[in-house]
Amino acid sequence: MRFIALMLIASIPFAVMAQKKKDELSWPAMEVDSKSNLITYSEVPEVANVSAQELYDRAMKWGSGHYKNFAEKLRKQDKENGEMEIFARFPFYAYDKKGNKTTSQQGLAQYTMTIKFRDGRYKYTVTDLNFKASSYQPLEAWLDREDPNAENHSYYLTDIDAEIRNTINSMKEAISKADEKSSDDW
Repeated sequence: MRFIALMLIASIPFAVMAQKKKDELSWPAMEVDSKSNLITYSEVPEVANVSAQELYDRAMKWGSGHYKNFAEKLRKQDKENGEMEIFARFPFYAYDKKGNKTTSQQGLAQYTMTIKFRDGRYKYTVTDLNFKASSYQPLEAWLDREDPNAENHSYYLTDIDAEIRNTINSMKEAISKADEKSSDDW
């Protein structure tokens, strides 16, 4: 009986350390939409004095430069109604026991980006984030901090969040810039 009591007492510091480590994990600020319960990035940036058609053209130009094989990623392209939908994926990588990123690909994250254009503004929504597997595996399950694999999930979600935010920032910058027209004035 004393042996069991000593073993329990000896294990307390390890349990406390494990809980402390779980609490210290870095979790990205990913918002979950209250209606769909999906991780969602959405905003309505304004671009003064620019037509919906021009905004659409800028987004197409951005997509062609940002994505490899952009035409394959376009699920919907409707210039007349000012709407496009992009389905894309990117790799994320494993981490070692010390929390260092490795070169070992852990999997592919997929998302859907919808962009709607109006004169002077556009709305983008990035949602349906999931882990590419044989069946649909939404990333919202990875937000569970009590999951036995929470540490790895926090690393993956941080990388996925950074990739999505980089894509959004790249798109916003490209759409807000006017094309520089070359002049043939001599």
